[in-house]
Amino acid sequence: MTFKFRHAQPLVIPSPTAQARPIVPVSLASKFPGIAISGVVVADFVPSDEAQRLPLLFCRLQSWLYRSFSPMQPGLVPIEGDPEIALARAYPKNHRACFAPPLRPPEFVGDLDLGHLAVASPYTGYLERTGPRTFQWDFLELNNFECHAGLRPPGARVDFALDAHARLRATHIESDLGSCAPESKEWGPAMRLALCGLTTHSSLVRHFNWLHLVGGGPLSFVTRNCLNQNHPVRRLLQPHIYATHSSNQMVTIDQMGPGGDFENIFSFTHRGMCALYEATWANFDLQKFNPAVDALRRGVNSPDVETPALENYLSLMGVFEAHARRYLALYFQSDDAIANDASLAQWIESLSAYLPRGVDELAGTPLSCEGAVRLISTFIYLTTVEHEVLGSGVWNYQLWDDAQPVRVYQNGQRPPLDVYQRMVNANFNLNVRRTPLMSDFSSLALDAGGAQAFRDFRADLAHLQASMDHLPGTCWRIAPKNLKANINA
Repeated sequence: MTFKFRHAQPLVIPSPTAQARPIVPVSLASKFPGIAISGVVVADFVPSDEAQRLPLLFCRLQSWLYRSFSPMQPGLVPIEGDPEIALARAYPKNHRACFAPPLRPPEFVGDLDLGHLAVASPYTGYLERTGPRTFQWDFLELNNFECHAGLRPPGARVDFALDAHARLRATHIESDLGSCAPESKEWGPAMRLALCGLTTHSSLVRHFNWLHLVGGGPLSFVTRNCLNQNHPVRRLLQPHIYATHSSNQMVTIDQMGPGGDFENIFSFTHRGMCALYEATWANFDLQKFNPAVDALRRGVNSPDVETPALENYLSLMGVFEAHARRYLALYFQSDDAIANDASLAQWIESLSAYLPRGVDELAGTPLSCEGAVRLISTFIYLTTVEHEVLGSGVWNYQLWDDAQPVRVYQNGQRPPLDVYQRMVNANFNLNVRRTPLMSDFSSLALDAGGAQAFRDFRADLAHLQASMDHLPGTCWRIAPKNLKANINA
């Protein structure tokens, strides 16, 4: 893992080129035998301009080693009860020389603070209003899929209420442990099980199923197929779609294949994991990845509840919207001009065909300049901020098994060494160096005006970064300097 980390290099994103033929979407099951997921579609080939031969060979070698010399060893002892000692042994000095160890969130110190995690953590997108002063997390659906023997299914529903100080407090948890209230003796275990379900859903469903497969893959192949290399929107999106297919190919082999990371880290068997992906891919909604629209739909855009993470995301989204608006104004002088662009019309129609929902709602009918800004900035947000939140963003959370386990055992034991080590390694790998969003992409532009628009975008990100440099450090805040340009693993 340290060899892989040290040798991973950020990709240089080239200007778009003409493709020999269109990409044809095929079922994931047909492209990756052994992964029984037919509803998700993937590209039938990796375009030549983004093929990564050596990394792919390394990936196939790693997958072969997993199957032939499994790192999973039945009967190993559980990890240490002290989370600092457990982490120190699984994340030794060779790892730390590559990347700093995680910080422990203050919400994990003492009694778990689910209420603050609901508004200031990688999981803020799960909070939904249920009444004037009540809210919930709901991922009980995770209880419907086959788990490994001896594990509790990770589904849960957590009810929250605003207290007299306008802070969220967890008031009730429904899970495999039954119905629990704060005074119940099972309250502590129920909170840990709820956090297990939360991190499971965010990693498997929201991150890899929705961002990589259902959202990112079609965004890339539809853009490649519908917008030629000299279309201004193709140039605008190039930093955010490049190498999507090669990355998805490698991650699918390593993590989703039989014997891969997902079935050996999380609660589900391989069959259960495939069933989960099959059941949830159609729940993708692009509107979830526009923070302003999503907050309104979830009812969390009200001043009665503080939402610091949402405010962070909105500040980043504001920069993306300004970038898209400034760039599009160079090439489309009116709503009629953008509505009459035949390539854009085909692009939106194809996106609507492959993304289950949300495209038409964001773009509007007929397409206007502001509709295009809203749609394009949402795609930029999905591939940068949302991917950071759910990928590298869980680094400070997912490694603390005493607070947020990725498996909960029926007998109360801690995870064995092999499961925990593999989880640490997988999270370590999420932090490899990748192309920063704050790179200079002006060389991708069609002309001098477009080049200046890319430089202005970079300047806006730098200005926002400077404003964040004066804020106190947190485990959850996403700053421009953290962001990568796309969803490459």
